[in-house]
Parts: sequence; C-alpha cells; structure tokens
Amino acid sequence: MRIGIKQRAVHALLALSLLMLVACANMQPRRVIVAWHTLSGARERAFLRLVDRWNQTNGDDIVVVPERREPAAQHRALLEGAATGLLPDLALVQPAEAALYAQRGLLAQLDRFTGSDDAMLNWDAADRADLFPFVQQAGRTPRGQLLGAPFGGDMQIVLTNRDWMNSLGQAEIPADWEAFGKACDGATDRIAGTACFGFDPNDASAEDWLYAHGAPIYDPPTQQLQIASPEVVSAIEALLNYLQSGRAYRAISSERSRDDFAAARVLFALTSTDRLHNFTQTVRERGNFGLDVGTFPTATNAPTASIRAPLWVVLKRTDDRERAAWKFIHWLLETEQTAQWAAETEQMPARISALAAMELNPEQPLDALRIKALQRIAPVARPAPLVSGWPCVQAELSNALRQIIEGQPLDSTLVLAQTRAQTLLNSDCALQ
Repeated sequence: MRIGIKQRAVHALLALSLLMLVACANMQPRRVIVAWHTLSGARERAFLRLVDRWNQTNGDDIVVVPERREPAAQHRALLEGAATGLLPDLALVQPAEAALYAQRGLLAQLDRFTGSDDAMLNWDAADRADLFPFVQQAGRTPRGQLLGAPFGGDMQIVLTNRDWMNSLGQAEIPADWEAFGKACDGATDRIAGTACFGFDPNDASAEDWLYAHGAPIYDPPTQQLQIASPEVVSAIEALLNYLQSGRAYRAISSERSRDDFAAARVLFALTSTDRLHNFTQTVRERGNFGLDVGTFPTATNAPTASIRAPLWVVLKRTDDRERAAWKFIHWLLETEQTAQWAAETEQMPARISALAAMELNPEQPLDALRIKALQRIAPVARPAPLVSGWPCVQAELSNALRQIIEGQPLDSTLVLAQTRAQTLLNSDCALQ
C-alpha cells in the first residue's frame, strides 16, 4: 500500500512532536535534519522505519525528518534551491544528479568525515574492508572526491536453468566465452523453438555485455568515451553473431524475457536482483526447475556486473549541519541498518557483514540464490561513473545498438553515437 501525503505528514508531525518533548525535558532543542528522497512503496516504508529507529534510539541531538518528493520535482527543487536557499540537509539522488549538483556547487565533500578521527563519522580500516567496493566507489568523482554514498543497490545478473545446464554437461554458468558459446550451441534448437538468451538493447545488460568482452565505454582518467573503440566493435560483432545465428533473439520486454525463461525456451535470462524474486516465483509456478545466478563470462576471469545505486548526498550548509547529516548516513550504512534495508527491499546491502545478519534473520530468511548473489556478485559490482550526462550516454549507446541490430552500418553508427554522447557528457541528463 502506497504511503500517502497524510501519512507522510503524520511522520513529520511525530518527529516535530518528539523535538518539542525533548526540548521541554532537556531545555536543549534537538537539531532537525531534513532528508529528501524519492522512494515509494516497500522501499519508502523500510526507510521510514529506519528513520523512526534513529529518532527513537540515537543518543545524539539530531532528529531526522524525511520528506518524499517526485523525482522531477525533487530535481527542480534542488536546482532552484541554490538561488533561494531552500535546500534540505541531505538527499537521496541518482549518481548523474549528484554529479550535476556538484557542478553547481551544491554538495559538501565527504572525505573530511570518512577520514576523520571521530568513530561516529569515519570509515576505519575495518569499515573499508567490510563495505562492498561499490559503496566506496559509487559517490567518487573522476578526480577522486567523495560526494555521496549508497546504502544499497540493484545489480545486473545472469540467471540460468541449472537442470538444463547440467544436461549440457556444465555444472554452473560458464566462466569463459568459449564455454558459454558451447552451452548456447547445445541449447539452441530451431525446431523446438529454444535459444540461448534474449537481448534487449535498452537494458543495462547491454553495457555489461561490452564490459565482459573487455570493452568499457568510458575512461575515467581522461573523461573520454570509447563507444567507437575497436574493442566495442568486436563485442558487438560477437553479439550480432549470436542474434543472426538464432542462438539469441531480441527481447521486447522484461516480462517476455521472464516468461520465456520460466517456460524453458531460453537457457539464460539477463535481469537484475530487484527482479530476482519475481523470476524465481514465476519459475516455481510454471517450470519448477533449478536456478543458478552469476555474471557474464570474461576473457580475464575478472567478472563484473553493473549496479544501480542511488546516493545519499549532503547539501552545503554549516559545518555542524553537514556533520549531522553525514552522521545519519554513516548510521544507515552500519551492519544492522543495511541488513534490515536489504531484507525488506531486496536490494544489495552496503556491507559484507550484513550477509550473516540476514542469514540469521528468522523472519526474512535468505534464499540460496540471493546468498549467492551477495557472495559472488556484490563484491564485483560496478557503479556508474559520476558524470551528469551518463543517462544520455546510455541512451545514445542503446539507440546505436538498436540501429545496428536493425541493419545500420556498425562502424559509422558507433562513431556518430560517440560524437553525440561526448557532447552530452557533462549536461543535465538526470531525468532521461
């Protein structure tokens, strides 16, 4: 059930009432920190429960008041707030938005907190070993400045029909492209109507396909795109070979991919962790075969998977308010809170130690697939680069892939896509 305006108003009223009670009791008003977010449904409810716990149990002088906004409205309000001064203390935003707000001078840099001597603020050696790498990387600019931190995310994954794989003589998802190709050959049968996988050029798995073939499309040190590189050309030629030989087909929707997979018409499904429960439930209802989860194979044996990870950012205010805002973010990233968040929202948690906490939770036990995703994929999750035009870059890549699949010349189409995307790299593409 969606949380309505009245219910959110009640939350704000309760927080303010708590503020007044504490002020009367201690004669020292607690600091109110406003947190904007765009969460909805189960994720909003999970976040509000965490806020309630913070407000009830933290021993400091900080009350967090959450305010939900629609994505477009929040984006406009943050940009306009630079002139009016009407800004929150912290906000949950997309990485491209964070990059744009940093360009406009709206965000506080966070390295001074993570590297401080204050245990309530810093990331010590134990923290850095426990936090998944994507948490420490996602909010960093190409120059290395920390502007935000995620407390979860949705990763791209490859699902496979384990029973079918076993019948092909393979115990799990192939680790190299040669073995992957052999599995695809064995799974493809034009008469039976089976294929290896469906491919959607608009899906994030398209970018993962390129990375898995050693063809990243962006170079952070030079901040240059590489969409037309020889490596990308080679990776797309490999994809075209799968499509033209009938071993793969062009998927038209995520629902079609799920249904084909559940009906055992494809060996592999390219999806994301937030849809894992939906896939497994459909398989139980329609196919009831064993499942396995992994990533695309790579030539270097160094798997990688992209992750969509919104960032908590701190808006520029006084040092005291910035410190208070980061203290709340730091608390959200602690094991207990990130484990609760991941269990209730099906996102990846921020910490390795959250896995043990989630496995021991009798109310929300982890299934074997999610445990495997946490153990194998979360450590290699790759966040999007922190550049404001990244959604436009992704759109140009998807458009180019679609045109190439439909018969446009490969090389010239990629060159045009790179030229267009490079001009948009630092533009406002946050809501694309």
